Amino acid sequence: MRSKQQRLSVSSLQQDLENHDGGGTSWSTYTSGDLMVQGHYPWRPVDLMLRQTAPPGQRLLKGIPASPGISIGRAFVLSVESPSVPHEKLEQRRIPDEVARFRSALEAAASELVSAIELARTESASVSTIIESFLLIVSDPIITSSIVTRIETGIPAEAAVVQEFDVHKSILLGARDPILRERVQDFDAVKERLIGTLRNRTLTHAAGGNAIVVAGSVTPQDMLFFKQTGTLAYVTEVGGINSHACILARDMLIPAVIGIRNATGEILNGLNIVVDGYSGIVVVDPDESTLEGYRRKQSEAEAYRVSLGALRHEPTVTRDGHRVSLFGNVDSPDQVDAAVMAGCEGIGLVRTEYLLLHRSRYPSSDEQYEWYRDIAQRAYPLQVTFRAFDVGSDKYRDGIPHHEDNPALGLRGIRFLLYRPDIFREQIRAVLRASAHRNVRFMLPMVAVAEEFEQARILIDRCKRELAAEGVEFDAEMPVGVMIETPSAAMMSDYFAAESDFLSIGTNDLAQYALATDRTNELVADIFDAMHPSVLRMIRMTVDAARRYGRSVSVCGELAGHAAATEMLVGMGLSELSVSPALLLEIRHRIRQFSYDDCVELVRKIERCTTTPQVHAIINGRR
Repeated sequence: MRSKQQRLSVSSLQQDLENHDGGGTSWSTYTSGDLMVQGHYPWRPVDLMLRQTAPPGQRLLKGIPASPGISIGRAFVLSVESPSVPHEKLEQRRIPDEVARFRSALEAAASELVSAIELARTESASVSTIIESFLLIVSDPIITSSIVTRIETGIPAEAAVVQEFDVHKSILLGARDPILRERVQDFDAVKERLIGTLRNRTLTHAAGGNAIVVAGSVTPQDMLFFKQTGTLAYVTEVGGINSHACILARDMLIPAVIGIRNATGEILNGLNIVVDGYSGIVVVDPDESTLEGYRRKQSEAEAYRVSLGALRHEPTVTRDGHRVSLFGNVDSPDQVDAAVMAGCEGIGLVRTEYLLLHRSRYPSSDEQYEWYRDIAQRAYPLQVTFRAFDVGSDKYRDGIPHHEDNPALGLRGIRFLLYRPDIFREQIRAVLRASAHRNVRFMLPMVAVAEEFEQARILIDRCKRELAAEGVEFDAEMPVGVMIETPSAAMMSDYFAAESDFLSIGTNDLAQYALATDRTNELVADIFDAMHPSVLRMIRMTVDAARRYGRSVSVCGELAGHAAATEMLVGMGLSELSVSPALLLEIRHRIRQFSYDDCVELVRKIERCTTTPQVHAIINGRR
């Protein structure tokens, strides 16, 4: 692997990333000790207080992609003074003044948060809610009264704040829920804000204008104020993809990379850097060829955003207010970025076979976990649905014991996975591990009979018990759904709706099996059509079953992306469609053009059809 001092070209960046061993750039937890104050306050530009120890020359740092986008600019590096918290005993006569000093700091911190909330309301409801949670901590009477009680025993205000907040931190750190543990950062943020206010130290946000902020971590309220000055991006040493700051960066469309150890020491204040929020790469002191490559990539991304226009931010609703959710179908992590940029509301289908096609083997559970985690992190907080390996038939066939005369009706999908539980188990464990942040769903392909679903659930439950015994974090309530791709599954949709967590209709295979036509056989191509009345009736049957049991149901096959079919699917009661990222805006535009009542009326006419040409005639007549 290249040394950190060696100059890199654009073409070498990806190779460095693939070979990167994590030295010096892995994600670490930024902690504060009892006697030292670390975190947001008090901030000062690092070059004013630290010796410049970062090595010269272009270097590649790898972190976690937290918010997509590319930024190029000077670094505004923040570091934290770490003076000792006073632990001397206060004289009795000083205690009233110390209590008054704490209450004054409390009021100032609360006032700043109120101002930030007002500013946040111009951004989004979620942003203001984040900062309101900080205000709740500052205003918590149990916390504040306990701090006052500590001060009254002779403990200085700063030390009393640290002691009280560390008690609450230890409780959260002991929680089994990883999301609760990450809320420790909220308490750290409030604690450090109070200490900074007690010491009359503030952060001048204007200094971060037109620059890339590099810090240990950044609070949401600081991000709001930084945005007003035109901050370009964020690089932090800590943070989780579901931290408030990361969610806010995505809401603001500001690139961010987190989890770069010692970023404030590796990057000098004022140095030119590149932040790639798609891959999690930060290039320090890039050379001209690297800059040229990233400028080109930046221009391409900007051109794509402009082409999306305002529609990306518009809701997917019919003229009469009926809501439809649009999800993206993807094969790789890079496609997640395109789907998010197009305003998807989640990833409705991840075809995990991509892993097999590019390796020509079944990857290990660890290899799968890294891939699944990357996709889940890129999409967070949006929901991601991973489909289990759908092998067999016309797809990847390694592991099938012998030649099948009729592979479409042979060992494929869930049948193969149950035939090879060793392969299935490795995938289940990897998906469960990637579900730790609770935005992952798991979908079973080609289920035809109830026994297949029941056997799969038994294996999933067994994997959960194994991971729990190993102390591995995962979402114990991860939703497990069924793909309705066979006539038998559609006929049994009542059962699958009752027993599974969600349903997804694969119209390609459903049409193939309903019409007994090989969709890859040109001799019967004129028969294969997902708009045949028999297929449409099975779709309607499945939607009705899902409604009865309160389950979500989507269409993720080609029919979902067929512009002529959009009205019909909405009229059938489908409120979720999952399509290629490239089609998201086209489908959104179409849905916004018609009314739900018209869609329902269209379906009433189609339901009287007995042939495919009749269906097309009605649909085309409404275009």
